[in-house]
Amino acid sequence: MLPVVESICTRVVKAPSRFPARFPVGRVTSRLSHLLLALVWFTQASAADLEPAERLARMAAALGSLSYEGTVVYLHGNRLESLRVVHRVEGGQVREHLVSLNGPMRTLIREKGGVTCARSGSQPISVQGHGIGKDLFHAGVLDPGALGDHYGIHPLGATRVAGRDTEVVGVIPRDRLRYGYRFYLDRENGLPLKSDLMGQRADPLEQIMFTSLNLLSAPGPASTAGAAPGQPRSERPAPDRLPWRFAALPPGFVLVMYDDWRDAGRQPVDHFVLSDGLASVSVYVETDPREGLEGGARIGAVHAVGRRVAGHQITVVGEVPLATVGMVLAGIRPGPGGRR
Repeated sequence: MLPVVESICTRVVKAPSRFPARFPVGRVTSRLSHLLLALVWFTQASAADLEPAERLARMAAALGSLSYEGTVVYLHGNRLESLRVVHRVEGGQVREHLVSLNGPMRTLIREKGGVTCARSGSQPISVQGHGIGKDLFHAGVLDPGALGDHYGIHPLGATRVAGRDTEVVGVIPRDRLRYGYRFYLDRENGLPLKSDLMGQRADPLEQIMFTSLNLLSAPGPASTAGAAPGQPRSERPAPDRLPWRFAALPPGFVLVMYDDWRDAGRQPVDHFVLSDGLASVSVYVETDPREGLEGGARIGAVHAVGRRVAGHQITVVGEVPLATVGMVLAGIRPGPGGRR
């Protein structure tokens, strides 16, 4: 498994059909999405009086308005990786800088308009303007009020993380089509200081935790200012205008983002993001004739499936169980706006 930052960078810069050859889709992608995510709503209630769902909403506001830096450790299987994270909010815009602290030097910078990846001994690679960066760190719009049909949200007590008091919130799936989560939320400001991805036997598949945290001064206004509680920041794509449609989706999942661009060979790529409000799935459709993934692949909690449909290579990737990405792939069809 590649280290965290290289995994994220690889997902940014590689064409989707090349994922299966090495399958370097960052296992931490969705976990960082929830640690570094800027979300949708702020509650003014006292932290001591908040319900679990309100704590998740408070986490949203903290991530969209507070600037901080710290050290994060990422545990998956028997591997432990360490990252330096700087998260700044200036003028309502979020800028994040991640640096690996073990192994070869790797960095990732995300800011408005794109993502830049670099590793020691090679030139930086920047990807601008096609929505990949947004997907990496905003893989869905967390709406605590809309999660109830598919998750139970429960208080799980209190503990200390990075020397700070936290309240623990469990988000437990009601079926086998999604994973569970535990968020350890700073009692003072709502920041998630630890995040566990839970398997179907309630065992932690991946864990991310701050070991040190320093709040930075003069945070900018929340990047989601003006957004209504529980509402996405942009309209969902109109299905009748899309080149592909989904005949059936796993319960609770809806299309939340569509984008298209040209890959390194100037071939068109369609990118869809589906979400149930917490988990997310990416769908990539390519016209590149080179061989892509046929069947399934897995690294840790990340599953991918692929096949050819109507002369296109389709790859579905998500930090969800295999059955979920399989259902998404089975339901995709050429749409009214499809390329021929």
